[in-house]
Amino acid sequence: MYFYPWGSRDLNDVCHYIQNEQFLNSPKGISCKDQLGQKLLGKCDMKHITVLQPVLFCYDQEPLNFDFYSDQNPNMLQHKIKRESYSLSFGRTLNELNLKWQNADNFQITWTLLHSELNSPQLARYESTGLFKGAYWWSHAALARDWYRYAEHDTSLEPEQQWKKLFLVYCRENTGSREYRKDFLKLINNISCQTSSFDNSPVDSNASAIYNVEDHNLTAISVVLETVFDQRIHLTEKTLRPIACGHPFMLAAGPGSLALLGHYGFKTFSPYINEEYDLEQDHARRLHLISEEMHRINSMSLEQQHTLVAQCRQIAKYNKKHFFSKDFFEQITCELRDNVSTAFQKHQGQLDLTAWWREHQWRKRNCPETCRDPIYKNHSEYLIPLYRRQRTKNDLLYHSNPDPDLLS
Repeated sequence: MYFYPWGSRDLNDVCHYIQNEQFLNSPKGISCKDQLGQKLLGKCDMKHITVLQPVLFCYDQEPLNFDFYSDQNPNMLQHKIKRESYSLSFGRTLNELNLKWQNADNFQITWTLLHSELNSPQLARYESTGLFKGAYWWSHAALARDWYRYAEHDTSLEPEQQWKKLFLVYCRENTGSREYRKDFLKLINNISCQTSSFDNSPVDSNASAIYNVEDHNLTAISVVLETVFDQRIHLTEKTLRPIACGHPFMLAAGPGSLALLGHYGFKTFSPYINEEYDLEQDHARRLHLISEEMHRINSMSLEQQHTLVAQCRQIAKYNKKHFFSKDFFEQITCELRDNVSTAFQKHQGQLDLTAWWREHQWRKRNCPETCRDPIYKNHSEYLIPLYRRQRTKNDLLYHSNPDPDLLS
């Protein structure tokens, strides 16, 4: 499952990779060996996929936000209504499913949650519920390689020897998690900085996916103000834009962010730029250290600045080449495959049919007419056999401890 349009956080905008049975049976669909319905019942259709198949929920573009999907959040009102309809109509109580509200019928005990942040208390909250197992992937690296692909061959990306402004500091939004930028701008108000595009181009929904040649040619060093500035490391296309354009940069992000770039094969700009700020755990102090280094460079003589920038540009050229290399692409591709596989192996796709069985028993007692509904008959064609198998088999695909009151 994934959000579309990109950047949305609304569960109504979540799409399923498998959209219809025609796609399911196409070469791009899930192969029969991966379909639980096919494996267990000798057949597979969209209903099997919806309720049985293991789920990979892709929340890998925006920072995780557990409370946003809490039942107490007004944004979840329509899903609360859905929960109440389950409780009142079927005698089945659902509560605090968070992202699992998008498909509350799915019987997988644990979903794999694809995310793009490290050192994350938000991820810890998701995993503590037992409903999710995280799998990290730097998805923005794959996105940025596509968005900035022309920069690899763009001959107009040639920095001027006489820059107009020393630092390029995009500061297009300063609300929510980006509110720290207000404090940062106060710290650097007397430094030579360009905080918007030279051509005053409007900032719209496409701003993340483009690079401005003039902005990078007429400045010497980018100062990246990331979306998240707390203990988490959540690097986005903002960090990768100067890399793709061959531009030296400093990085306002979570502590350890520069070290993470080193893990991916990129070089940073020490000793020419003092990068001790990356080790600072205190967020206000880390922001202050970045501004101090900007003040130091800004106070240099023009000759000293040119020497420093020339040395940094050599590193930036290396980073650009590495960013567009096959090795880097393979690294992030393997990261996706390996981390998702590892996360899934830890929860093994166990099913829990006890909630459905309770609903089934309640229907028989209180609403027997619903059991004659064609949709319900088709539904029970495979759920009743599966639950009976669950009672008799000690299989990793099944919850090994069903409710004993339901076995009578």
